[in-house]
Amino acid sequence: MVIALPMVLRPVTPSDPPGSGTEHEADLAAMCRRRMEREATADLASPSAATEVLTLRHREILLAGGRPDELLALGAAVDRAVDRFPHCADLRLLRATVALAVHRGDLARRALAAVPGLDQLPAGRVVTADVALFEGNYAGARAGYEQALRAEPRWDTVARLAEVAVATGRFDDAAELYSAAERELTATQRRAHAWIRVRRAALALALGNGEQAARFLDDAERSYAGWWYVAAHRAELDRARGRHGRAVAGYRSVLAAVDRPDVREALGTALAAAGDADAAAACHAGAVAAYLVSAARGEVHHLHHLASFYADVHPHAAAALGWARQDVELRRTGGTLSLLAWCQYKAGRTTEARATLDEAFALGAGDPLLQQRARVIRGGG
Repeated sequence: MVIALPMVLRPVTPSDPPGSGTEHEADLAAMCRRRMEREATADLASPSAATEVLTLRHREILLAGGRPDELLALGAAVDRAVDRFPHCADLRLLRATVALAVHRGDLARRALAAVPGLDQLPAGRVVTADVALFEGNYAGARAGYEQALRAEPRWDTVARLAEVAVATGRFDDAAELYSAAERELTATQRRAHAWIRVRRAALALALGNGEQAARFLDDAERSYAGWWYVAAHRAELDRARGRHGRAVAGYRSVLAAVDRPDVREALGTALAAAGDADAAAACHAGAVAAYLVSAARGEVHHLHHLASFYADVHPHAAAALGWARQDVELRRTGGTLSLLAWCQYKAGRTTEARATLDEAFALGAGDPLLQQRARVIRGGG
């Protein structure tokens, strides 16, 4: 399992110099202090001050692990601020960004539509393109990012174009775009450099190049030490290379820093591969319980985790299909259709799976996992 993290929208330069901890720990502590200071002194009757405080909270949440429950609480806080300042464009952009992080494309579209002309501003074009990418409109996402770049060149917009290239199977283009994004960075944007290197490592691993993935992760760790996001991808690389003990240790360290159910599931899978069935079962049970509680509340950000779990980890064909179909009903993308096709194939519905694959490719999708699954489904019968 690859641990996801939303795009780093606005890299934060720490206000305090690193102390005895890692650079990530220093950044997180500095961000927490900065957010608390602004909460204590800001005039929250001002839309700009309210937006600043909520934006700092968003950055802190991402630094601390991007936990969905914290993002949902932040979304509710932004909604309350929007009720007070309905015409504040920056609040609406923040609401759309947070909504996408918990797979609520409908809320993101609504936020963007609330302020006329918002989608024509450079930042609005970027978030509008984010929505298009989230919903599988790859051509629309590419066009939106390119328009935003012409108006306001930014490294993170170039990196988004690289993500579109990965999603559509243009892997050489993706490598070039990631390199171009790196060239836009300054020497102080170390976390941004690490983020790009992790994305390049994930692509290399997906394409079967573990050695290159390891080099990218080494670069990421040198750029920004102690980041749980790098450690999670290192653990995934170790798991893929059969280094089960190292994978277990890696995921345990990540879980200690970031208590997320997807990390707990990944640890369980690593423990199973290492032969510790009891510990694996406990981790998997905890992760699935969290997924199910979230789904029972009507949340949708764990639907793909449930489908994948019941397809590959604890096979239950009917459950896997049910969760995958719910996810596809929300958004028909290369990723959701790929997973549905895989669940159909695992349930013995190969003809349906092939038709679902055709739909995914018709969208223009072509990410490595989709292509891998297509080779199995079309060749397996």
